[in-house]
Amino acid sequence: MKFLKVTVLIVAIALLGGTFTLEAKSKKRRHTTKKEKTMPKKKKSTKAQQCALDMVEYEYGGMMMYPVSRVRVERQNGKVVLFTQGTRTEEQKFVLNDGEQLLKEALAIIEEENMLDYGVSYDVPPEMQPLDGYAWWFKAQLADGRSVDSRGRNADPGGEGLSKMRKLLFGRAHKLLGLDF
Repeated sequence: MKFLKVTVLIVAIALLGGTFTLEAKSKKRRHTTKKEKTMPKKKKSTKAQQCALDMVEYEYGGMMMYPVSRVRVERQNGKVVLFTQGTRTEEQKFVLNDGEQLLKEALAIIEEENMLDYGVSYDVPPEMQPLDGYAWWFKAQLADGRSVDSRGRNADPGGEGLSKMRKLLFGRAHKLLGLDF
């Protein structure tokens, strides 16, 4: 019905000799059922925001050698510790003075990018596997027991979560090692 009214209005203005610009944006509408109208509205969950992150780990690798290929940040004996390891190097341990802030930033990314909803595994079909591809592994554990353990080869869940997490964790590890990132 709206379309008909707009069309009639456009034709009327055109007949009167006027000029105009019409910008229309299509909106997707979701129709509510009777059952949904009577149901109480769900509030957006902020449970993860209120919960502490106990551990987060991200590993990334491919055919190249990396000075940092794995970073894990976790609480140990009341302190926040960062473990980092390169492609062919031993694991190194750093106690962080601002570790709680790092865990808060990681939790914000996890919540913003819905990373707790990641699937277990992401792979491209075997016939499409490149020989020089990449692999990743992401784990996180919240204090309330919720967790995620997800991995992939040459495929990922989409979104910016893994990229943001890599930038946050690997950036910190590179800084602690005195390397450019």
